[in-house]
Amino acid sequence: MTTLSLSAWIGKQRVGTLRFHDDTGRFSFSYEQSWIEHVDGYPISPALPFQRPPQQSDEFHSVNVRRFFENLLPEGQALEDAAASHRVAKGNLFGLLRWLGQESTGALALLPDGETPEKINNVMRKIRRQELSERIRDRANRPFNVWDGRVRMSIAGYQDKLSVYVDNEGTFNLVEGEFASTHILKPEPRNPKLSQLVANEHFCLKLSAALGVPSASASILRVPEPVLLVQRFDRIAHKTGVERLHVVDSCQVLNLSVNHKYERNFGCGRDVAHIRDGVSLEKLFSIAALTQSEAATRMTLIRWTILQYLIGNSDAHGKNVSFLVEPGGLRIAPAYDLVSVCIYPDIEHEFAMAIGDEFNISKVRAYDWAEFAACCNIERRLLVREMNRMIKTLRTQIQNLAELPEYETEEKALLHKMSRLILKQATQLENDAKMIEKVVLE
Repeated sequence: MTTLSLSAWIGKQRVGTLRFHDDTGRFSFSYEQSWIEHVDGYPISPALPFQRPPQQSDEFHSVNVRRFFENLLPEGQALEDAAASHRVAKGNLFGLLRWLGQESTGALALLPDGETPEKINNVMRKIRRQELSERIRDRANRPFNVWDGRVRMSIAGYQDKLSVYVDNEGTFNLVEGEFASTHILKPEPRNPKLSQLVANEHFCLKLSAALGVPSASASILRVPEPVLLVQRFDRIAHKTGVERLHVVDSCQVLNLSVNHKYERNFGCGRDVAHIRDGVSLEKLFSIAALTQSEAATRMTLIRWTILQYLIGNSDAHGKNVSFLVEPGGLRIAPAYDLVSVCIYPDIEHEFAMAIGDEFNISKVRAYDWAEFAACCNIERRLLVREMNRMIKTLRTQIQNLAELPEYETEEKALLHKMSRLILKQATQLENDAKMIEKVVLE
């Protein structure tokens, strides 16, 4: 049977080779010796070290490789569209990586054997605002991530997205070859239950930064449809080009499949709710030991967790936290995909990751925060201090943020509704903070 392969590149440096062994259905990944010896070389994931453990079987190695690379792919309808566009079954991981791996999250580029970054044609195709508007309105008939017959977005997630290069004049461009995208375009969802999501996410990102959580930079465009323009934190634009930075999400770091991004990886049904093998806050905090500054990472994660509770982001799952991979270790990336989910009544409000042992945001109390502190090895006094600091800042900033000139009248109405919800959460948290240090855990 056939063995298929793709070469993995970071910039112009060949990193390794991904192989699919068709006779066994297994994957393997091997590093180039030149990358191992490179002064700036590093494993692409903690789950895929330079030296494979001698006791690790081919089967387990294949599982680790599959988990890492499947986390690079989009999800939901975006994956369906990508598979249909290239006539590849959505379960055919190698086939999808063959078509989508050239421009994925982070620095890694997957190329067919014999191809190198220098051999790929460099393409920069301008997108007119009118064309972008037309494509947004025609999403029911044409997938938003497919342009000119090619899938242009392979970043994980469900929401409609398009990766573009934004030049000095603010023009959007589709790019190929050595060119790389610098921003992500996210239009309003087609689902009417998620109205004004662009303003919602923009507001939450601004609030997050104000509360001391480093966050992705974003702005709102009107074409005239509202579009969130998010600057990619895994790209650095230089005068001579765009540098790609390698990034892994927490599922990849923890060696979990995309199906484990929720703590209750089989859902919240009565018969399976007790199964909690997905990404939890405890597992998330365990990653801090792999980062360049464990204390700084833990502080960021404490603030990130408090933020999700305050804004009502019940969908903050394992793929919403990422880390930059560098020779000295991991470094937590800016926060992204921040949305007040609980403002929408017809959307699931159960937390993706429990606080303590509680998934219901309306039932989280001092005891649950104390359990959270215990399982994540956080000093309660530190947790309470950060809660009070963030609440104080929140109350001074939130109204001004809701009145930013970027928002239109209907959006401001939603944001003021969100503000009331967030202030209510803040009041509850403030009351609970007074009790956390007094809680006696069983």
